Amino acid sequence: MDEKIQKLKEEFERIKKEIAGTGFVKKGCLTKCYQSCRNTNFRCNKDSRFKHGPYFLLTSKEKAKTKTFSVPEDMIAEVRGYIDNFKLLSLRFKRMEQISEEIIKIKIKNYRKELKKNN
Repeated sequence: MDEKIQKLKEEFERIKKEIAGTGFVKKGCLTKCYQSCRNTNFRCNKDSRFKHGPYFLLTSKEKAKTKTFSVPEDMIAEVRGYIDNFKLLSLRFKRMEQISEEIIKIKIKNYRKELKKNN
């Protein structure tokens, strides 16, 4: 077997093991926001220093629709971890796809060499 293919397969297997150890995942982003009341006479509408909050919102897309919900402040670090895990997982899948493509290209090249040799 081609040495380059062997190294790529080893990297692929290493990434598979890393994926198996990944915790909870969530696609989306967290935003911190402040709000004012609907009553225009309240001070939160007159001075931004008095707006209510902070509130933390987790926003993501699902079937072309935006989905948002509030996250308690005590859970922000945990939810950020889920988002970070999703990003890492996405990068690992992308690398696995790149490895697979490299292997395909090497095998095609080797196949063509064999065809020329046999003709």
